[in-house]
Amino acid sequence: MLDAVRAALAAIEAEGGFAIELGCGSDDLHVEVDGVGPLRYPISAATARKLCAVARPAPYGRRDKTLHDARVRDTWEIDGGRIKIDARRWQRTLEPTLTTIRQRLGLPEGGELEAALDKMLVYGPGQFFAPHQDSERADDMVGTLVVELPSRHEGGVVVVQHHGEKRVFGGAARGPKDLSLLAFYADCHHEVKPVQAGYRITLTYHLLFRGAATEPARLRRDAVERLRASVNAYFSTPVELPYSTSAPQRPDRLTYLLDHEYTPKSLGWDCLKNADRLRAAALRAVGEHLDCEVYLALADVHECWSCEGDDWDRGYGRRAFGGGRHDPEEARDADDHELIDLLHSDVELGHWVGSDGRVAASVPARLAMHEVCFTRASTEIDPFRSEHEGYMGNYGNTVDRWYHRAALVMWPRARSFVIRAKVSPAWAVDELASRVEAGGLDEARDRAKELLPFWRHVAPNEASEAFVLKLLSVSASLGDAELALGLLSPLGPHRLSPRATPAFVTLVQRYGSSWSQRLFSAWLAATRHDTPPWPSLLPHLCEALGAGGAHGEALAAWLLSREVDSFKRRYTGTLSLPDALRVESVEGRLDDVLALLETAAVIRAPSVRDDLIAFLTAPETALPLMTAGALLKRCREGRTPAAARALGLHPLYRRVVELLDRAVAAEARSPEDWSIEPPSGCSCALCRELSAFLRDRARIKVAWPLAKERRRHIHGVIDLNQLPVTHVTLPRGRPYTLVLTKQEALFERDAALRAEQRVLLGWLKKQRSAFSESGPSLAPS
Repeated sequence: MLDAVRAALAAIEAEGGFAIELGCGSDDLHVEVDGVGPLRYPISAATARKLCAVARPAPYGRRDKTLHDARVRDTWEIDGGRIKIDARRWQRTLEPTLTTIRQRLGLPEGGELEAALDKMLVYGPGQFFAPHQDSERADDMVGTLVVELPSRHEGGVVVVQHHGEKRVFGGAARGPKDLSLLAFYADCHHEVKPVQAGYRITLTYHLLFRGAATEPARLRRDAVERLRASVNAYFSTPVELPYSTSAPQRPDRLTYLLDHEYTPKSLGWDCLKNADRLRAAALRAVGEHLDCEVYLALADVHECWSCEGDDWDRGYGRRAFGGGRHDPEEARDADDHELIDLLHSDVELGHWVGSDGRVAASVPARLAMHEVCFTRASTEIDPFRSEHEGYMGNYGNTVDRWYHRAALVMWPRARSFVIRAKVSPAWAVDELASRVEAGGLDEARDRAKELLPFWRHVAPNEASEAFVLKLLSVSASLGDAELALGLLSPLGPHRLSPRATPAFVTLVQRYGSSWSQRLFSAWLAATRHDTPPWPSLLPHLCEALGAGGAHGEALAAWLLSREVDSFKRRYTGTLSLPDALRVESVEGRLDDVLALLETAAVIRAPSVRDDLIAFLTAPETALPLMTAGALLKRCREGRTPAAARALGLHPLYRRVVELLDRAVAAEARSPEDWSIEPPSGCSCALCRELSAFLRDRARIKVAWPLAKERRRHIHGVIDLNQLPVTHVTLPRGRPYTLVLTKQEALFERDAALRAEQRVLLGWLKKQRSAFSESGPSLAPS
C-alpha cells in the first residue's frame, strides 16, 4: 500500500524546475574589484590574469570543515567585500529577472526572491569544481544564483542534478557582452567541468526567499483523488511486520520525506519549495477528507549500507592507500564507497509544525520504516555525517550515513490517542489522569483499554519515578481490577521506590491481596537478566504493607515467603559451581539475605526467619565460613545491638564462632606440607587423579601426558577454582605433556586466611551481646 502512496505523490509533478538558465544584457552591471579596477566587457585574458593575481585558491566546505584540495576544487576566489557593484543600476535588471526565476523554480506567489552577493570566481584553463552540494548559509536561503560575466572561454559547463535528473548548462545563448544567469536549488548536486581554454568568470549569489505564499497551490482533482484512495487504503490495511510474531496491524502514521531540505526556521507550509509545496497541499487536502492530523517535522535519517570491498590492509578497519601513503582525512571519508544493500534504517522526528503554521508541541518519535515513503532517496543528498566500518573478519564493510531531512506526518485523528501513547506513555497516563479529574471516568477506562495491546512494549521505556506514581494513582482511580493489572504488569517490583510505596499500598487495599499476588507473579515471571534487583526495597515495602490492613499484611507475608524460597533455589543452584565461583556468587547475594532478615523483623515473621537461618547453617547448604562472617559484620554495621539481635542471627553466630575457634586452634601449615584441598564438583577420572596430586603433601610437580581436550578440562578446573597451581604444556611427544606445579602462594594464602580468621573471631567475641538470644523475641507471624 505504501508503494501506491509513493506513486500517487510522484505523479504530482512540480510547477517549476530545479535549475534554470537565463540571458540578459550587461549594461546595468558595473563591477569594480579592489586591486584590478572596473571591469570592461567582454573581460580580456589580461584582466582575467589580474583577477587571479589578487584572488586566493577557493576552499570548499565538507560538513563543518573548510578544506583546500585542488583535486576537489581548483579555482580562484575573490571575497564579496572586495567587489563594488552599482546596486541601483543593477537592480533594474536583476529584480525582474528574480521574479522570473521565482516563477520558474516553482516558488509560491506572495514571497519575494532576493539575491545576496557572495563572491567572484575565476576558472582558468584546466580548473574545475567536483560534484558537491551547497550549504544553506541562512534560514531563508533556498538556492544559488551564478552570474557568468562576458569573457571568451571554452568548457566550464555546469552540470546540475536533482532527484535523478541531470541538466547541463553551458551558458545561455547571448551576445559577446551579455550575461548568463544560472539559478538552482541549494540542495542540488552540481559541478563545474574543466575549462578548456580562456577564463570563466562568475559572480555567485545566495538566493533568499522571504515572505509566504498568498495563493493556494493549484492541484488537479484526479491527482488528489488518486492520493486520497491510496492513503485511505494504506491506513485501512493491516501489515505484517518483519521479525514480528504479532498479528498484522494497521499502520499508525504515514510519513512522507520531502524532496528538499529545510532548517527549523525555514520549515513552514507557505515556504515549501517546488514539488514539496504541491504534494504537501495534496496530503493536507487528503488529511482533511480522512479526518487526519497533519504536521510538518524535521527528520534525522540514519541508514546503514553494505558496500563494495576496498583495499584493506591486514590490520582490518584501516584503508590502504597507494604508495604506502596514509591520508587521515581520506581515511575518515565514508562518502565515496559504492553502496550495495540497505541493511537497516531509522527516522527520528523533531521540531513539529502544526497545520496552522505554528510550532507544535513535539512528539519525538523513532518511526518504523514501513510507515515512511519518499520520492527522493536519501542517497541523493549529502549526509551530514558518515562512517565506514572496515571488514572485520565476520562483520563490517558497511557505511553508516546520517541525513537532515524534512517530512510531512499524518495519522487518523480517531487514533491520535493510541499513536501518541506509543511514543510517550507518560503523556498517555497524564491524559488518563486529566479525564479522571474532570469526571470522565468511563472515557478514561475506554482510553486505558486502548493501551493494553501495546502497553507492555512501551511502558517500560518510561524510566521516571513520576510516571510510576501517576500510573499507580490512575490505576486505583479507574476502579477496574483487570484494567489496573494490565496497566501495571509491564513495570516490575524494582519500580516501587519509597515514594511510590504509599500509592501501591492504596492499590492493595482497593483490589485485595489475591489481585496483588497476581501482579507480583506477573512482574517476577517477566524478570530478565538486565532487570534491576529489587530485594533491597522489600523491608520498606513490607513494613508499609503491614501497616495497611489485612490485605497488606497478607501480601507482605506472601512476598517474604516467596522471596526466601526464591533465594534458596538460587543459592542451591550455586552449590554445583566451582568453589571460587560459588563463594563469589554467594557474596554477591549477601544484600539479598540481609533484606530478607530485615523484612522478617519488620513484619514479625520469626518462623520464616528461622527457616532461612537453618538453611544457611545446615551442613549441605551452609554458607562458606568467611562469607558467613561477612554477613554477620554487615548485619551489625549501622545497627544498635538491639536492632542486630532483632534479626535473630544467634544460630549463625554460634556456628561461625565454633568453626573459627577450631580453625585458629589448629596447627599452622608445615613448610613441608604442599597439600591443597581439591575443589568439589566434577568427579571424572581426570579430576580424581588431579585431586590425588593436590592432596599429596610432598608432591610439588607432575608431568602428565594428555590430549588437547583433556588438558583443556584440567586447565578449566584449576583456573575456575583459582588454585595456586601453574599449568604449562610441553609440545613434545604424542600426546603433549601437561606440567602442573604447586606454587608457594598456597603458604601465603594459608597464612593470610588464618590472620583474617583471627581478626574476625576477635571481633565476633566482642560483639557477643549483639547476637545473643537474650533480646526480645518476635511475635509469631
